[in-house]
Amino acid sequence: MTPHERVIAALELREPDRVPTFDMMYELSNIAEILGKRPDPYGFVFTNKYASKAFDFAAAHLDLSRMVEKGMDDFAYDNTAAAVNLGYDSAWIIHTPTWIYQSAKKIHDIYGRAWDVLVDSQGNLQSPMYSGGLIKSASDWEAWDRSRVFRMPELTRRIYSKIQRDFGDRIFIFGCFHGGLFELSWQSMGFEEFVRATRRERDHVQRVIRFLTDLYCMMLEAMADAGLPGVIYPDDLAYRSGPMLSPKMLEELYGDSFRRITSTAHLYGMKVVVHTCGNVYSLLDWLADCGFDGIHGLEPTAGVELAKAKEMIGDRMCLVGNIDVTHVLVDAGREEVFDAVRRAIEDAGAGGGYIVANTNTHPDIKVRNLRWMLEAVEEYGRY
Repeated sequence: MTPHERVIAALELREPDRVPTFDMMYELSNIAEILGKRPDPYGFVFTNKYASKAFDFAAAHLDLSRMVEKGMDDFAYDNTAAAVNLGYDSAWIIHTPTWIYQSAKKIHDIYGRAWDVLVDSQGNLQSPMYSGGLIKSASDWEAWDRSRVFRMPELTRRIYSKIQRDFGDRIFIFGCFHGGLFELSWQSMGFEEFVRATRRERDHVQRVIRFLTDLYCMMLEAMADAGLPGVIYPDDLAYRSGPMLSPKMLEELYGDSFRRITSTAHLYGMKVVVHTCGNVYSLLDWLADCGFDGIHGLEPTAGVELAKAKEMIGDRMCLVGNIDVTHVLVDAGREEVFDAVRRAIEDAGAGGGYIVANTNTHPDIKVRNLRWMLEAVEEYGRY
């Protein structure tokens, strides 16, 4: 089978020739290592005393949006090239030209979220750390400049068209943009303010959700126009202890929107996989009811067991993930990586409907361990 055929079979709960693999690798240091490039020393600009002052001046007086867009275009392209280089069947390729730099330490994004700039030990920029919401009320929402939000579908269509043209015959590409409806709506306010607003300003919250749903569906149309076969819908809905909101409230606020997103993706012939961290047992049936083809994450450190998830929902959604990123893909030896992959395939691979993947990403993941994961799939994943 081709990678595309293999992934489609798994997503449709059929047996491919072997268990497919799925990449989510967002660390610049790993991508540079795989492609044989020198890591870009972006971190110097943000950590050096004098360079950071110069950047602060530029952020205050210049429009840096084109720089951000070019950087994110290059990142998405190199991310895809690295996934092809390692030999993955599919890859989650995120494109997020959403950052607005306030200084060398602080940024906010076009959705109203504040972030702290992070730099890894090798001087590469990391994914920033969420630090709060900027849209605290309905009046803040009315005043928020959404002009850059409206540019996102075209920016997305342009880069994914190039990526699909250059790599689409070698790897199944899942498109993605930054955050799902739940994340974007609560993070733009802050969680406490969001929960208060769901009780006292429900109309405002629902208006925000409708706006984001419309945007998401336009993004899906742009990705379909670029020729992508699939999309990841990322929306962290749970803690390690369980859902952040009750399943009942999630359905009230987001159920119709989730079903609109999945039906729009399917209308354009794309598969759609939901990503969420945390313990998701109590959400599995609901997410299947919403129409998702698969679910990614399934964190073992949140108590999620693949065999149990397979029993609960394996006849309705493809399972993607469950390979640990706190130890197995960080500092485990080859034998331990092989054992983890073998167990995952034994727990979820029977009959199809499982794709091997790490649960998440962070700078300590080793390329060596990712290679071992893929080698283990070749050894244990044949049907």
